[in-house]
Amino acid sequence: MDETQSGANATGYRVLARKYRPRTFPDLIGQDAMVRTLTNAFASGRIAQGFMLTGVRGQFTAVGDDDQAIYGWRGADVENLRQLTNDFSKLKVIKLEQNYRSTVRILRAANQVISNNPKLFEKKLWSEHGTGDLIQVTAAMSEEHEAESVVMKLQAHKFENRTYYKDYAILYRGNHQARILEQHLRNHKIPYTISGGQSFFDKAEIKDITSYLRLIANEDDDPAFIRAATTPKKGIGNTTLERLGEYASAHHMSLFAAAFEGAFQSEIGNKQLEDLLNFCQYINKLQERAVRDPAGDVLNDLLATIQYEAFLYDTEEQRAAEVKWANVLDFINWLTKKGEPNTDYGNEAEGKNLLELTQMVSLMSMLEGRENGEPDAVKLSTLHASKGLEFGHVFLIGCEEGILPHRESIDNDKIEEERRLMYVGITRAQKSLNISWCKKRKRAGEMEMCEPSRFIAEIPKDDLRHFGNPFNKDPEASKDFGKSKMANIRAMLEANK
Repeated sequence: MDETQSGANATGYRVLARKYRPRTFPDLIGQDAMVRTLTNAFASGRIAQGFMLTGVRGQFTAVGDDDQAIYGWRGADVENLRQLTNDFSKLKVIKLEQNYRSTVRILRAANQVISNNPKLFEKKLWSEHGTGDLIQVTAAMSEEHEAESVVMKLQAHKFENRTYYKDYAILYRGNHQARILEQHLRNHKIPYTISGGQSFFDKAEIKDITSYLRLIANEDDDPAFIRAATTPKKGIGNTTLERLGEYASAHHMSLFAAAFEGAFQSEIGNKQLEDLLNFCQYINKLQERAVRDPAGDVLNDLLATIQYEAFLYDTEEQRAAEVKWANVLDFINWLTKKGEPNTDYGNEAEGKNLLELTQMVSLMSMLEGRENGEPDAVKLSTLHASKGLEFGHVFLIGCEEGILPHRESIDNDKIEEERRLMYVGITRAQKSLNISWCKKRKRAGEMEMCEPSRFIAEIPKDDLRHFGNPFNKDPEASKDFGKSKMANIRAMLEANK
């Protein structure tokens, strides 16, 4: 928020305060006029609300769901609802059990999972949306395989059912799980938006590097020019950039093109011109190499030339610099792999050069919906941030012991809120639900064996179809089943020719 906006908000607040001063909130509470109060999401608030807002007649409505109390870490307490029954003897409980969102099978799974928690108010969700599809549970070899599997299934489902990207959500316990998903979504040119955390590609250090790549792909990208020219500093100061901007604007050209204009060059000093031309000529060299040399070689040379690692350690605290540099290396490694042909999981990479990779990254940034209105994009979200939302088709990933439920919750014997988190994730789905877990996952640089979340075992077995789990033999999930699905997709492709 800038100072102007902050000032406007403060001014607006003062105007409202003066307007309503004759009837302040404490005054209203003491008056007989305030006889009914509505308190929403009661379990997420403070118990004092229940006493302060009742007025002299004690009439109020509290709306809450003890099965969705997932914010204990920020002070919310499901005991608020329990306390109501003690403090108000005439309390009338109205259960809203009909669900207008999900299929019967999804609700049955949610009901069965949450039934393992102690109940404040016994209830059972029901729906008129039909039985619905089986819930798919996939055991992936690793987080890399899990991400690839989710993206491939999403694409196949979208094609087969003629849906939109915005009909899909990928939900996870922690923000750190989003990075590998983002990479695989971009690999397949699938647009996405992210909530409940910052996108990996929106981090400052990643934007610093992509500014060079954007400029390589498009010399007319003025924002990329400014960021690349000044990060890290190269002797190109604000005065030089201001003069360059004025000249470019007056002559209707890009900043990059203006730098090579003789008329402009005569306006600035020799040292400023030398620094500016050194930068522009370096971009020219990168453009030549981008279509000729392996992407990994060009990228590593770029980092070395601009001394980006040293820049981070000079401008950040050591721990922050370490994290940012690790992010940059992950980004470079991802692009490098994209440029190398491989056959991981049966998928051949295209072996793209750096220019093609840069165009892909730039295209994805545009596809992610900077335009007005809701973008047609897959939603990535933490489970906490997804509460209150709904999606046609949900992928719930990382359902392993130590992640969901979280390791700290297991150690501290606080499984109930984690189970409510699983319940929230399940009930975000309207039509289909895919759950996945990894047999191995990298933690602190080491591969560890993983176990499926206990919550999966709490779902009725008849509602599940297992993939990749040797302990759950399911003929429907066999190779023959997979082949028949592919045959159906091929038939649809042929029909559309």
